Amino acid sequence: MLDVLLSDANFWFSIALATVAILFIIEIAGLVFGISLIGLLDDMPNSNIDIESSSILSLGSWLNLDRVPLLIWLVVFLTTFGLLGFAANFTTESIASFTLPVWVTLPFSALIGVLITSKVSLIIASIIPKFQTSAIHSDEFIGAVAHITIGTASKGNPAEAKFTDNYSQPHYVLVEPFEDDELFKQGEQVILVKKTTHSWLATRYQ
Repeated sequence: MLDVLLSDANFWFSIALATVAILFIIEIAGLVFGISLIGLLDDMPNSNIDIESSSILSLGSWLNLDRVPLLIWLVVFLTTFGLLGFAANFTTESIASFTLPVWVTLPFSALIGVLITSKVSLIIASIIPKFQTSAIHSDEFIGAVAHITIGTASKGNPAEAKFTDNYSQPHYVLVEPFEDDELFKQGEQVILVKKTTHSWLATRYQ
């Protein structure tokens, strides 16, 4: 079985599915400690972009990259890509006793995988439309009350914080004090004041 998974024909498809499994394990483990990859990627600097600002970003809109969090889109694509590759190789092996060359199955699986993922993203977005709103307008988080989940935040050394928006969607962001001599310890509540390149500036919640 391992020889089949790691064969030249199936290697990249195995890597794709293994990546999905690893991301799933990390996400489950992270939730135990109050961390979410989905939340962190959703609130990364420059992740919220006006999708109409260029033709390239319009392509991202056509692929529905703006509809769901990036991690969910990536997981759907990797899963589809991997399964398509295995299905193509299994079918040709069963019918004609040979597997297609990698230079055929890779672009085929990638292209069809992207198309399927774009359609699946629409279905996911219709079920959880709150993701689109919270992902695009992160500046509306100004004034939100968050609590420090991991670490101690000081000026120039942000810590992770969590808050819930008006759509009951949790967000994980990096925060640091607005004042130079301020410290925020784990469990303390802060108010998001200003978004910077790498984190949010915050003040203590009284």
